[in-house]
Amino acid sequence: MKKISYYIMLIAILVSQVMVAAPKKKSYKSKKPAKTTKTTKSYKSSSKSSKSSKSSKSVSSRSGKNAKNWEGANRNIHHVAFWGGAGYSGLLNKYDNNKFVGGGGGMIGVGYEYKYDHFILNLGPEFRILSSMDKIIFPSSYDVAMMADGYNQTKHYTFSDPLKENHLAGQVMLPVMVGGSWDKWYFLAGVKVGYSLLGSYNQQGKLTTSITDDAAFDPNWTDMPNHGAITDAPYKTSGKMNYGLDIAATAEVGLNINGFLSKEWNDANAARNHPWHMRVAAFVDYGVKNLAQPIEGPIAMADENEITTRSLQNSDWSNGRLNSLLVGVKFTALLQMNKPQPPKPQKPMMTVQLTDEQTNTAIAEATVDITPLVGKNPRTLHRSTNKRGVVASRMSAGTYHLTLSHPDYLSMERDYTHQEWDDTLSLALTPRPEYQFYVRDAKSDSLLASIVTFVNASNDATIASIQTDSITGYGSQRLPLNTTVRIHIESEGHLALTAPVTDISGQQTWRLEPIVKERAIILHNLFFATNKTTILPASEPSLQDLYTLLVENPDIRIRIIGHTDNVGSDQANQRLSEGRAESVRKDLIKRGIKADRIEAEGKGESQPIDTNDTEEGRQNNRRVEFMIL
Repeated sequence: MKKISYYIMLIAILVSQVMVAAPKKKSYKSKKPAKTTKTTKSYKSSSKSSKSSKSSKSVSSRSGKNAKNWEGANRNIHHVAFWGGAGYSGLLNKYDNNKFVGGGGGMIGVGYEYKYDHFILNLGPEFRILSSMDKIIFPSSYDVAMMADGYNQTKHYTFSDPLKENHLAGQVMLPVMVGGSWDKWYFLAGVKVGYSLLGSYNQQGKLTTSITDDAAFDPNWTDMPNHGAITDAPYKTSGKMNYGLDIAATAEVGLNINGFLSKEWNDANAARNHPWHMRVAAFVDYGVKNLAQPIEGPIAMADENEITTRSLQNSDWSNGRLNSLLVGVKFTALLQMNKPQPPKPQKPMMTVQLTDEQTNTAIAEATVDITPLVGKNPRTLHRSTNKRGVVASRMSAGTYHLTLSHPDYLSMERDYTHQEWDDTLSLALTPRPEYQFYVRDAKSDSLLASIVTFVNASNDATIASIQTDSITGYGSQRLPLNTTVRIHIESEGHLALTAPVTDISGQQTWRLEPIVKERAIILHNLFFATNKTTILPASEPSLQDLYTLLVENPDIRIRIIGHTDNVGSDQANQRLSEGRAESVRKDLIKRGIKADRIEAEGKGESQPIDTNDTEEGRQNNRRVEFMIL
């Protein structure tokens, strides 16, 4: 074991000396600008194009150092690998009356390692040594009956101290491992298959021998050394073991030492025809193959002359399980076989950072579209900002068109010239106007708890759904620009309301009609063709609300009442009001409401609610109402 540790340390020292002696040839360096340049500009977000303001800035900066690249630009890298390790080992078991202690172990190997980007494959033969100790406590003595001078005597063999059994196994293994490697750390996992070439055990203990004689005055002879009947002497024995085939699961996690060394050292190493790479790791090998080959029989056999023992594993104390274990620290030196290529120059990094113009907080999940303004068939790059409001991409130097959008902010478009070094563009987006509203009872003016849904009127897609409470009755929602939005409000004990949202910049109060019998309620947003009874498609939300009321309240009956202004004759207005009320009734019946639940009548121009002297007043008088009977 000491020799193995010595050889591992010697390899590490020799490899380290080779590393330090790496010649200082010309290293590969990327071009770096001579000075740092910063430019600051201001932009303000808008729905169409960018305009000047104090809300954003662009900062361009050059990187101060080249990034470490201690393997060159090769994507396929071939290595000759040398490794050694040492640590704790054992042959795991569960013997009766046994205390498992374990021991020290180590390994040394040489093989091949292939690396493609971050992927690595490692394989090659290794030799490893495992040692293990068990302490056995014998519960009773081994007794042998015999005759001496015609008298019956019993000889007792007792191990007064625990019997120590040491195992030693020497194995040739073939590891096959895969994993990943980055600048400063790596991992490998796989399997090792091998065969045990060496196997032995030895036992050490303290054996006490005593005799019991039935004819003696004191049957148990004790404290009588002059008779030679009692002995107390060391006990030693040894033998060979055959562990056979072993299969072990293996894993290691560690550090790439080159990633922690200086740039100058790595540049000099990369200039070699065959660079060296070093790493150190913690590893574990656990045998999944049972090494046990028990031979039935007692662990100890005694006669009147002596006692002999066999290995625990070759006795009836064995439970038939024996698994190898090796845990420790491993050092690996890799000699790169293919010559490094000069690192390919990287494109400069373009970083876009978005913040809220009002709060200066980062805007996450914003969409950033980057389109080059030169070249044939320019391809747009689509990115989303992270939780820090940042998008970063390596882009060729040139001019790009940026489109930035987020549901809660005004969009921004602008052209940006990306430099030949890493630069950052900081932009502030303006929040969209917030639509604010209150929901009240139309009769008592009290605040209402309600469910409010905003719908895109062009495709009936839901934009958002929120709730108001009865304490504040307040709600707010950011709505998209250039979109016709419809609001739908429901509250228990009230008629649902559907109406278009015409102004999203201020506050608005919506009043819901309570469900009360014998009280006329206007059907808002109900539209007819001029001087006709034909219902226009824009009336659908209001008709659907009335239909929903009848479905959810199957016991109520209603009367539809039509009204007109005073333009035209009384007879014509009466017929028009009756026809429009009947059109609403037929629509509800067509939707599935029973005819006997709906009445219809016309009042003509007899019940105005506003003046007929203005267009606005006449429009209010042209209405359809319903009443719960």
